[in-house]
Amino acid sequence: MSGLELWPEYEPNELKITPERIYALGMHPTTDKPLIFAGDKLGNLGIIDGSQKATTNNPEDADDEDADYEGPSITTLKPHTRTIHTFQFSPHDANALYSASYDSTVRKLDLAKGVAVEVYAPKDTSEDAPLSGVEISKNDPNTLYFSTLDGRFGIYDMRAPSERAAGLQIFQLSEKKIGGFTLHPLHPHLVATASLDRTLKLWDLRKISGKGDSRLPALVGQHESRLSVSHAAWNAAGQVATASYDDTIKIHDFSSSSTWSPGHTLSDPEMKPTAVIPHNNQTGRWVTILRAQWQQFPSDGVQRFCIGNMNRFVDIYTAKGQQLAQLGGEGITAVPAVAKFHPSMDWVAAGTASGKLCLWM
Repeated sequence: MSGLELWPEYEPNELKITPERIYALGMHPTTDKPLIFAGDKLGNLGIIDGSQKATTNNPEDADDEDADYEGPSITTLKPHTRTIHTFQFSPHDANALYSASYDSTVRKLDLAKGVAVEVYAPKDTSEDAPLSGVEISKNDPNTLYFSTLDGRFGIYDMRAPSERAAGLQIFQLSEKKIGGFTLHPLHPHLVATASLDRTLKLWDLRKISGKGDSRLPALVGQHESRLSVSHAAWNAAGQVATASYDDTIKIHDFSSSSTWSPGHTLSDPEMKPTAVIPHNNQTGRWVTILRAQWQQFPSDGVQRFCIGNMNRFVDIYTAKGQQLAQLGGEGITAVPAVAKFHPSMDWVAAGTASGKLCLWM
């Protein structure tokens, strides 16, 4: 991990991938080349091919400082009208990108055609229900999971007829904002949510009880931090990483989750983190909140995650809390707050509040 180096073709300040502050970032699962996608504050989606070479118009002028230099080729689309908070490449279709936005909608972008269609919006078109997360389970290409800034979690069947939000289940999981959620990669009925109410909670979607608006999935367990928890990320080994405003990254080990029966509950000691890493998470108003993001399919089987560092680095840790690397380099002038691994390759991309990109390979 320490051997990764910044993309040599362009400096980070030349890689303005979105017009505004980056909130969401990801790399396409293809292993042929790094394809980086970034969503910004105003609903723009920037796309860059990390294999392109810096060029001048005249090859003979490559060493001439006055030569007509061409910057990197960046594609910008605008699928949303407000902040793109999260997006996910479909596990079932390499050409589909699902994005969730503060404009209350989830859109599906066809990467081959460059066309985005709305796949979910609230039934009442005037309702303002900003979304904070979106995921499609690897078991079911038709079901969309999402979370909202007012503490709700939704399950939506995209095959439902056009009366918007038929086939929709909504659960009020928290009184406050859900900053992020993930499904367990191997057991997608297990959901981890992180909330402004300072808790990490695990839910089991196989068992839903209650009536009407009070219906809830079974609560497996919860762990409370001193301050708000910004994101909860599952990895395939059954570990959950959270970053909290109490300046820690916590790793919880639920590797026995494959044996849990519906309605299984965990005691407080079982919910305690197995590793607590001190980490400055005080982003303030102008830097996007730091989130720990796992590499989905590490080639060597070592579970690891990356997270932005307020001193203009990206930190990489193992599931045991050991630091593997601190990625930096020349020309990084802002905090690379939104950091993400490629699902299987050892490539790390990170975005800043000015829409600039850092890419380590």
